[in-house]
Amino acid sequence: MALDGCQPLERFMKKEFAGHGAGSAQKSWSFCPSSRDDGASRANARHAQPARSYEYSVSGYVNGYNPTLPAYAPTRAQMEQAQREGRDLARAPPGQTFRKPTAVWDGPAPRGDPTKPAPGTPYYQREPEEEKFDATKETKDVPITGGGRLPMVGVDSSAAALGLERGVTHVSCGSSNDAALSEAGKAIAAHGDRQSVFVSAKLRPDEHKSVDAALSAILSALGIEYLDLFSLEWPVVHKPGTTEVDSEGSLEETWAALEKCVADGRVKALGVANFSVPAVERLMKCCKVKPAVNEVELHPLLAQRKLVGVCRRYGVTVLAHTSLANGDEQLLEHAKLVQAEADERNKQSAKALLTRWSIQRGVPLVINASSAIAIDECLAARTFRLTNKQKVLLDDIEPSPKVGGVRFYKPDFEFTFDDPFLGGAWWRPGLELVPN
Repeated sequence: MALDGCQPLERFMKKEFAGHGAGSAQKSWSFCPSSRDDGASRANARHAQPARSYEYSVSGYVNGYNPTLPAYAPTRAQMEQAQREGRDLARAPPGQTFRKPTAVWDGPAPRGDPTKPAPGTPYYQREPEEEKFDATKETKDVPITGGGRLPMVGVDSSAAALGLERGVTHVSCGSSNDAALSEAGKAIAAHGDRQSVFVSAKLRPDEHKSVDAALSAILSALGIEYLDLFSLEWPVVHKPGTTEVDSEGSLEETWAALEKCVADGRVKALGVANFSVPAVERLMKCCKVKPAVNEVELHPLLAQRKLVGVCRRYGVTVLAHTSLANGDEQLLEHAKLVQAEADERNKQSAKALLTRWSIQRGVPLVINASSAIAIDECLAARTFRLTNKQKVLLDDIEPSPKVGGVRFYKPDFEFTFDDPFLGGAWWRPGLELVPN
């Protein structure tokens, strides 16, 4: 016997135990001559107590069992092995209790659900379940400050008739010099129900000193009594009739004039366009009527995630324009967009995928297309959802923050966009940026 009292496994392989089952340590314990408790260790042999003999006194693991340990149930592998060998686990050594094996499948492993990951697949390799498209759960419009609701999809004033015929209820107009205002007004009148159409327009940078006149010109050209949304087109003030910056003008004064238009009922909600995070923050500090919308260029090459998040915290809804990159092949022929188009589970055109990408982010958009074919391609986004693979591919188009986004919409005057890393902290108490 070993010094620690354990019986070596070879001890039970001798010939004297062959009659009790070769190699079966469990059946040989009662016949093991050294399987006796002499009541003392070797070091204290002088004071040994009278020997006490009992059948199972082996300490240590023999054939996978240890009688000295508390009772425990067999593992599933042990139960299945016992069934295959025809052994009865109830005759195991005392001190261990075994439940009768029930409902143990000894056949081949089941195939399982092929749509789910195999057992043991790490969580980071598992594909999330595809969410099915349900038209009844689609968001058609979102609430904005001022009590109105902004439709998820809109069209330019030049395509107002085509859009209204196809169920698009947002007509996005330009400023007072928009040549399509008259045609858009006719399309709105032909639609019949003015309250069901959301009409928006903008104020040019050189019209800041004539807000009332600019609004009156837009309403007259459209033939309507009010605008659902009136926005500052750029966060800059120009001298009247020029593209020269007016150093004496300020956005605060212009916004105060716009607030009067809300008070007299000619405008339902105010908004801004092409505003960066710092520009939105400056306006939020001084305004009485909060801006409801910030219309900016938005597509996979210019996702503007920080701007969208900060605006939402302020209660400002981001509205996307130039979502098709003005047809530029840098986006429409991007390798990952082409790969998303070829998805066997959901083959769609590039324009439909780009439109759906914005809708699925929860960002309303204005379709910058004037032909019926292009509009129909974009509106196909209302009939499907991006697969997980397509969503990942479109998200991966976004350049790294160090590289920066790609802009396709350029103003007709000199303008420098703010650094996208600026701003976004002062809105939260305790995070104000205090200058040195």
